[in-house]
Amino acid sequence: MSAPTELSCAVSGIMSVVVFAAMQVLQDTFKSSELGTIAGGLIGSILFLLLLTFINNFENLVLDKGFASSLIPEVLIALGMVVFSCGLIHRVCATTSIIFSLIVLYYLNKLSEKKYGLSPAQAYINTQTSRSKKKN
Repeated sequence: MSAPTELSCAVSGIMSVVVFAAMQVLQDTFKSSELGTIAGGLIGSILFLLLLTFINNFENLVLDKGFASSLIPEVLIALGMVVFSCGLIHRVCATTSIIFSLIVLYYLNKLSEKKYGLSPAQAYINTQTSRSKKKN
C-alpha cells in the first residue's frame, strides 16, 4: 500500500536532508578508505532515490496528478544534486554515486513499467501526442 502524495513528499524531503547531513557528518569515515568512498557513492544513490521521489511528488502536488518524471529536468536535477553532495566528500564518491544512481534508475524504471504498464518515457510521449491531436 502506498502513502498519499503529500506524506510521501514530506517524508522523502526530510529523509533526503537527513541522508545529506549524515553524509557530511561521516565525511572523514568515507574518505578514510577505498571501500568507504564506494560506500559513500552507494549512500549517494539512496539520496538520489529520495530526491527523485521528492521532486516528482512535489510536481504532482503543484502541477497535476499523474505527472510523470522525464529524463531532462527531474532526473538530471536530482543526479546533479547528488554528484555535488558526493563531490564534497570525495571525487571517487561522486563517480560511484553516478554509477549506482543509474542502476537505481534502471530498476526504478522496471518497477514503474511493471506497476503502470508504461515506462515514464512512453507515458510522456503518449501525453504529448494526445495533446497535439487535441489542438488540431
